[in-house]
Amino acid sequence: MQLPPLNRISFNASSGELGRGFDEWLDSEPGQALLSEEKAMLTEWLRSQAGQRAVAIYAGGGRDFLSESPLRWQTSIAPPGFTGVKLQSRLDLLPIAKSSVDVLLLHHTMDFAADPHQALREASRCMAPGGKMAIIGFHPVSVMGLARWLLWWKSPGWMGRYYRPNRLTDWLQVLGFEVDGMASGFYTMPLSDRGRSRVRLLDWLGRFLWPRHGNTYLLVARKRAGVVRPLATRQRKVPRNTVVPVPVARWGQQNRES
Repeated sequence: MQLPPLNRISFNASSGELGRGFDEWLDSEPGQALLSEEKAMLTEWLRSQAGQRAVAIYAGGGRDFLSESPLRWQTSIAPPGFTGVKLQSRLDLLPIAKSSVDVLLLHHTMDFAADPHQALREASRCMAPGGKMAIIGFHPVSVMGLARWLLWWKSPGWMGRYYRPNRLTDWLQVLGFEVDGMASGFYTMPLSDRGRSRVRLLDWLGRFLWPRHGNTYLLVARKRAGVVRPLATRQRKVPRNTVVPVPVARWGQQNRES
């Protein structure tokens, strides 16, 4: 008798359905705690960035992550059906001009995009040379990554696809980016405020024992500027065993000398 498959995470749901579940989960107590940790990681880096245009792309509703950015021109984008943003658009077809963005934030976009490769390529198209891309995502090798497979695999807020930072680094390098660094945070269980207070030791242990494997991470990459190489001057080569033309004046001088 063949056993039925285990009822684990199903990825058959559309990215919009997963994004709505994730957006609703962010309004819960553990979701708000996660957002607070992510904003703390991003703010320190964001304040030091220069440029003119900043864009935040969310997997769900807008969360005002660019409030601490010094860049004057800012906008936010989310898939159709979500609120709290200035623009609604498909993540694989952004309404942004090519090479026009200096700072771009992908907030869990890679976790819930229907086609993460195309979403990353489209984001890369919008980046100006030397611009910075910040990716916030869930770490699959973390307390939360382990818990979603063992305990809460039916939670709608956790039904995305989580990618290791090393894997995203490979994708970014193919697209012409250099990774500047990574930060990680939120090491405890995603429980209510009361539940997290009971496992406070877990957060302390995580920061010291597995500092790069928090539930969430911030990966920052810089788009390489194109290098212009000067064209080598072509020198006309004279083939051997050929007659070289000599000016008439020189020819007469050579005859008198001989």
